[in-house]
Amino acid sequence: RTHASSLTIARPPVSRLLMGDEPADALAALWPRSLADLAVVGACAFFGFTVPVALFDSTVLFTYHPTCMSMGFGLLMTLGVGAGLKLRALGPGAERVRALWVHAATQTLALFLALGGFVAIYRNKAIHGKPHFTTTHGKLGLLTIVLTVLSPTIGAVAFKRLGLLDAVPEQARPLVKAVHRRLGLFTWCAGALATSLALPHPAVDQGSLTSAWQVSMFVMCAGVAFWHFTEPKGARRDGFAMLDTKDSQS
Repeated sequence: RTHASSLTIARPPVSRLLMGDEPADALAALWPRSLADLAVVGACAFFGFTVPVALFDSTVLFTYHPTCMSMGFGLLMTLGVGAGLKLRALGPGAERVRALWVHAATQTLALFLALGGFVAIYRNKAIHGKPHFTTTHGKLGLLTIVLTVLSPTIGAVAFKRLGLLDAVPEQARPLVKAVHRRLGLFTWCAGALATSLALPHPAVDQGSLTSAWQVSMFVMCAGVAFWHFTEPKGARRDGFAMLDTKDSQS
């Protein structure tokens, strides 16, 4: 069944404990409303705030890297990806557009933090005469940064309210939107893997706190996967095959 307002698809009662009730409006979809949501938000907050508290030193350039990355990827991008996944099933209208603005603002701030973290580590290595992008973490981090710039760029084109989508042939618009969704999720996965590889490094290892960070990363990964496979997709379906009503209005 669907709500009369066509804002979302109702869930079976047995799934509501984990997944929560359906949102009453588009903006409500962004708020935690289930055990899974609360677990992921808690993990994001723990990781995004405790890493800077434990590692940041304003006199040490290197510490700007984990500080910016933990807040950019661990906190903001995870919540932004979650918002994007939750908005897939929502119908067109002003409220959905406002919710998309929240998603866009969150990911834009995540982008600037990620770029700040990248500049910090690049500059730190240059100062100390160390080679760039030689480790698995470094190479994957570089790929993640490139994708982090590319994904919101495509997202800006895909967001109809900005007007850039009008320059794209109508038959190609579903592809632009679908590429943004898939690329955004892939970017987050790459960032999560790069972060996980960095946590045991002696420069950031904090013993039992690092173990807690690893657990929080696992919760975030499990949560994003849960959202991806359980949040209803509404009429959008695959996105590569058709431009539905929601896409044409947002």
